[in-house]
Amino acid sequence: MKKYELIAPSVLLASAMLTVSGAAMAQDEDEGDVIVIRGANIPDEKKATAEISNVLDAEDLVRQGDSDIADALRRVTGLSIEGGKFVIVRGLNSRYNNATLNGSPLPSPEPLKRTAPLDLFPTSVLEGTLVQKTFSPQFSGEFGGGIVELRSRSVPDEDFLEVGVDFGFNTETTLRDGLFYEGSDTDVFGFDDGLRDLPSEVVDFIAANPTQRDLSVEARTSFEQFDTLLINSDDTPANGGGSVAFGKLFETGRDFSIGTTFYAGYDNDWITRNGFRNRPETFDGTNYIAPDEDFSNYLSTTQEITVSALSSSGIEWDAHAVDFTALLVRKSSKEAQIATGKRDQGNDYFRDEATNFVERQIWQTQLTGEHEFDALADLQVDWRFAYGEGERDSPYDRQTSYRTFPPGTPASGDVPYVFRNNSALNYVNFGKIDDVTGSTGADFMLPLTLADRNVDFSFGAAYSVNSREASRTDFVFAGIYPNEVLGSRIDLILSDEILSLPSPVVRLQSTSNQPDLFSGLMQVTGAYAAADMELGDFFRLSIGGRYEESKQKTETDVSVQTDGRQLFPTLQEDFFLPAATLTWIPAGNFQLRAGYSETITRPQFRELTSVRFNDPETDVVYAGNPFLQNSSLKNYDARAEWYFNRGEFATVGVFFKEIENPIEDFFSTQGEASVLSFFNAPSAELWGAELEFEKNFALEDYLGDAWGGSDLVFKTNYTWSDSEVDNSGTVTRALFSSQGTTAQEVPTNAFVADGSRLVGQSEHLFNLQLGLEDANSGFQGTFLVNYASERTLYRGEGSQPSVVETPPVTLDLVINQDLDILGGDVSLGVKLQNITNSGYNATISDEIQELDFEAYDIGRSFSVSLNKAF
Repeated sequence: MKKYELIAPSVLLASAMLTVSGAAMAQDEDEGDVIVIRGANIPDEKKATAEISNVLDAEDLVRQGDSDIADALRRVTGLSIEGGKFVIVRGLNSRYNNATLNGSPLPSPEPLKRTAPLDLFPTSVLEGTLVQKTFSPQFSGEFGGGIVELRSRSVPDEDFLEVGVDFGFNTETTLRDGLFYEGSDTDVFGFDDGLRDLPSEVVDFIAANPTQRDLSVEARTSFEQFDTLLINSDDTPANGGGSVAFGKLFETGRDFSIGTTFYAGYDNDWITRNGFRNRPETFDGTNYIAPDEDFSNYLSTTQEITVSALSSSGIEWDAHAVDFTALLVRKSSKEAQIATGKRDQGNDYFRDEATNFVERQIWQTQLTGEHEFDALADLQVDWRFAYGEGERDSPYDRQTSYRTFPPGTPASGDVPYVFRNNSALNYVNFGKIDDVTGSTGADFMLPLTLADRNVDFSFGAAYSVNSREASRTDFVFAGIYPNEVLGSRIDLILSDEILSLPSPVVRLQSTSNQPDLFSGLMQVTGAYAAADMELGDFFRLSIGGRYEESKQKTETDVSVQTDGRQLFPTLQEDFFLPAATLTWIPAGNFQLRAGYSETITRPQFRELTSVRFNDPETDVVYAGNPFLQNSSLKNYDARAEWYFNRGEFATVGVFFKEIENPIEDFFSTQGEASVLSFFNAPSAELWGAELEFEKNFALEDYLGDAWGGSDLVFKTNYTWSDSEVDNSGTVTRALFSSQGTTAQEVPTNAFVADGSRLVGQSEHLFNLQLGLEDANSGFQGTFLVNYASERTLYRGEGSQPSVVETPPVTLDLVINQDLDILGGDVSLGVKLQNITNSGYNATISDEIQELDFEAYDIGRSFSVSLNKAF
C-alpha cells in the first residue's frame, strides 16, 4: 500500500526541518493603510474581525491556569471537550471541527480521529487561540461547528530567558495505592528503549510463513515475559515538571532584524482510577433482563510523560517577513490495570491484568512569509508550507485473564484464581499509526478605495494531502497449559519451558472479518475569492465563496492471506461553498452581525476503516464503515455585540444549522465486546443561543483610593442548544464477514429514535470566572466554574438505550503572585482544581433502572509552580 503522496514543496520542507532558521517580526511603527470601520476605536480582535469568533490570548491562558489547550477551550462560549482531547463546538463533535497551527492543518496520532488531539498542546507553547464559529472562505470548507486556530509563540520583541518548575498532587492518586510494572529503562523520558519491539524471531517467522497463524516454538518463546507483564502495588508519586524558554532578537540594521524563540518542557504526571464498568448484554426491547451479567471493578494507574519543544525563528526586512517554526509535542502513557468482575451471562467470574505503553507524538515544521508591495497598490501576500507527522505506537499491549471463584465459594487450596486456558482474553498486541500531512497555500489581499469606501479584495488557494497507515499485530496465548502451573505466577506460566511444550499455542489473530492493515489517503484542493467592504457609514459586508475538490480513498488488508486486500470506492466530490456576513454598526461600541454559509464534513479515516481498535480507556471496540458519505451543512448565525473597553463586552447570539447526511455512531454488544460503528443519518437540525459578558470593575470607583490598581474581573458565558436527528428512510451499515466488508441497507429507525439529539450535544453549557487582580502587588486570583449538561456518548442500536455521559462540574481556584525574591522577576502559581470533588459518570438506562456504564472519582488536585525570568 502506498504510504505518501506528498507535494514537492512539503518534501523540501521536511528536509529543511533539520536546520533551524528563522524569523523575527520586529515592531513596525508605521501601521500603513488600515480599513476604517465605524466603531473600531477599541482595538479588539473579537470586534475587528468580520466573523463571529472568540479569542483566548496569553493573559487568558495565565489567568485560567489550564495546562493544555483542550482544558482552556472548555471555558470558551459554546465549547466543551470530548474525552479530554477534542473540542465540541455548539454541540457538534470533533468530526465537524478543525484545528490548525498558524493556519496549517495538523497531523493526528489518534486511531479514532483525524483531528489532532488538543491535550498534546501545552498552553506554554502557545501565545493564543482563535475560535471562529462562522465560516469564511480563506479557511478549509471542512468547517461544521468551527475552527480552532492555534498560534504558537512568535519571535520576541526583546531578549529573555525563563525557567520554571512545578509540583502537584491529587487526592485520588498521590501517596495512594497504585499499580506499576517495570517497563524499559527510558520510560521516564516517554520513550521505549527497544524492550517492547516486536521480537526479531517473530518478524522472521511471519516473513517466512506469511499465511501461517500459529508461531513456531522459537518465535513464541521470544516474547518479553517479565518487565512488561508483572504488576506490583506501591504508593503513587507526586507530579512534577519543568520548562525553559529563551528568546534573542538580533538587529543588524534599521530595516533588517533577525530573532528566535525556543521553548522546551517536561511533565511527569500520575493518574489512578478506581472505577466501575457495567456492560449488560441481554435486552428484551424494554429492559435489561440481567443488569449485572457483565460488570467489572477496576483499579488502574497511568504515568503520563509529556515532552514538548518549539523553535520559532525569522527575519524581517522592510515590509517583508519570513518565519520558520518547528514544533514537537509528545505524550506517552504507561498503564497498569487490574479488573475483577463477572462476564458472559453466567457465573464466569474473572480477574484481568493489563499493561500497556502508548506513545503519541506530533511534529510539524512550517515556513511562512508575509509581504506588502507598495508599488502594487499595497498588495499583501501571505504564503505557507507545512509538513508534519502524527505517530502512535502501542507495543506490548498485554492482558492476562484468570478465572476466580463466585462470592461465597471457597477457593481451591491457597490459589484465589487460576490462569484461563485456551482464551482470546490472554493476548499481547502491537499497534502503530503513521499519519502524514503536507500542505501549502497562498493568500492575496488588495486594499482599495471605491466611491470613497474601503474595500479589501482577497483571493487565494491551498492544497493539502493527508496519508495514514495503521497496523495491528495481535497474538493470543491459546492452547492448553499444564494444570499444575495454572495457579502460578504469570511469568512462570508463560515461561520458555511451558511455551516449548506441544499444547500451548501463540497464535496470530488476523482474519477476513477483522483485517489488521489499513491505508488511507485524502487530497484537498481549494481556491477562494472574497470581498470585505464598507456599505455606507453603518454597514460592513464580507462576502465570498470557496471551491473545494477532495478525493479520499481507503483500503484494508489481512496479513495472513494472499488475497486479503480490499479496496473501497473512492470518495470524490467537489463543492462550491458560499459565505456572507453583514455587520450593522449603528453606534461606536455596538454592532449586529448576521451570517450565512455552506460547509462540509468528511468522514475520518477511523470511521472508514474496518480494522478494529479497542480503546483501553473505555473498553469499547471501534469498527468503521467504509461506505460513509460526506456531510453538508447550511449555517445561519446572528450576534449582537456591545463593547465597553478593550476585552470588555456583552454579546447575545443565535445559530441554526441544517445537516445533510450527518455521521452518527451506534453502540451494540457483540458477545463479550462493546462495539461502536458509524452510519450516515438522512438529516439533522441544530439550533441554539449564546450569551457572554466580560467586564473589569475598578475597585477604587466603589471602595475608594485605597483600592487603586485593583480590579474585580467578571467573565461568564452560557449556551443553550438543541438538536434533532431525522429517522426516516434507510441507512447503510457495514457488515464484517469472511468475504470481507459489505454494505447493508437497514431502516434508520433501527438506529435513531424519533426526536433524538446529536451525539455529543449538551443542552446547557456554563462558565464563570470571578477574579481579583492588583497591578501594584502583582496578585491575580480567579475562581473558575465549568458546567456541561449530560450528552449522548454512544447511541444505542435499535431499541437499546443510549449511553449518556454526565461531565463533571468543576470549581477551580488559580492564584498568580509576582515575588521580589532571587533578584526579582519571579512568579508563583498555585492551583486548586475540582474543589467540589466531582467525579465522572456515564450511564445506560432502561425503563426501570439506571446502570453505571463507566464511573470513577477524579479527586481534587493541588499544584504549585515557580517561574523565574532573567
